[in-house]
Amino acid sequence: MHLQSFLLVVLSLSCGSLPAGEVDLTRAVVATLGMIVAWWILCHIAARTTSQQVIAGNIEPIQGAQWLETQLDVFRWLGLGVVVMCLAGFGLARNLDAMPVIQNSMFLQSLVLLFPGLAISAASWSAEHRYGVLLEYADRGIVTHLRSIVSSFRGGVAWLVVPILMLLASADAITRLPISQQQAGWVMAGALVLFLCVGLPWLASRLFKTGPLDGEAEAWVASLLSASGLQRTKAVRWDTEGRSFNALITGFVPPLRTLLLSDRLLDELPRGQLAMVVLHEAAHLRRRHVPLRMLSILPAWGVGAGVTRLAGDASWAMVAGSVVAIILTLGVLRLIAYRTEFDADVQACRLAEKIAPSVSEVPESYAAAAEALSRALIRVTEDHPAARKPTWLHPGVVDRIECIRRQRIIPNVNNVTAGTMANPV
Repeated sequence: MHLQSFLLVVLSLSCGSLPAGEVDLTRAVVATLGMIVAWWILCHIAARTTSQQVIAGNIEPIQGAQWLETQLDVFRWLGLGVVVMCLAGFGLARNLDAMPVIQNSMFLQSLVLLFPGLAISAASWSAEHRYGVLLEYADRGIVTHLRSIVSSFRGGVAWLVVPILMLLASADAITRLPISQQQAGWVMAGALVLFLCVGLPWLASRLFKTGPLDGEAEAWVASLLSASGLQRTKAVRWDTEGRSFNALITGFVPPLRTLLLSDRLLDELPRGQLAMVVLHEAAHLRRRHVPLRMLSILPAWGVGAGVTRLAGDASWAMVAGSVVAIILTLGVLRLIAYRTEFDADVQACRLAEKIAPSVSEVPESYAAAAEALSRALIRVTEDHPAARKPTWLHPGVVDRIECIRRQRIIPNVNNVTAGTMANPV
């Protein structure tokens, strides 16, 4: 999950805690729509201007794509401020309690809060497609354009937005049941567990375009997973139209657990390197990294709630609590994410050494596994050198390689455990 996407969703929803204000709803809606339209125009001007430079021969197509991506990335970050302006400044978020129907539904309120941010993000996705059309490597047509925007949504922020909306819709339904508040709390806890067990794997099958592996590859990956202690884990080919080197595991109940391997991983990586990618994802699952990340943010929001309570009846109490919680969440998640990524790399190398005698084309020693994983990390970031640098949830490639090599002397330790959804390599 990109930091900008995370902040977009969290900031949007946090604006729902703003105190109600006497703001004209019609003016707030008109001002918000006007800002969104202006953002769409701005993004498309950037796409057209850059494409004209490429067509005129002033810059190379690859350089043009990099320029456009840089501009759109700046627009996405500036868009966070625009979202706060629409929801807080124009007063859209301050009118939620006055909107008929919407005022009684957390799901509908969240749709209103998320709308400006998603609309602004869609402007950048639309501009990217328009750039491709102008340079004639993307098809024209409204339907194709809309599909491109939906595809960008599904490949990114949808992983955060859709689960949140599904859970809020469930909460709305539960609060309408003829049961006590305590019973509703237990039902909601059960619904959350059911969603993690069944909902996420089902969601993955809908958000991602997948298909079966070929027979020989399927048998080999299955043997890798089985030797890793992850029996009854389904492996599928993730169709990214050749755009992505990626892998992830969804679900933690064995019959519903699925490993997704992108088309480029399967088609371009040698077996030894592919084995290390699979074992990296297996290590996330075995070491319970995702539940650890999820639990790690609870203290941050607990501190935020404490700040809100200390502020008492002040109008800024909820806002202060939300700001503190967001800042602490970013710091805690970064710390835990880095530690779990390093751990998954090291555990993958140890696991390779352990299972190599029983599975073909797996590096036979820690040193060989470390070399294969290092080469895989370099290869999957070859087309995007910026991806080798540290990000919010992933340490830099150089740091990961150095960590793998430093751990060679530590004895083998592997705990077979379970997780929920492992982050991409």
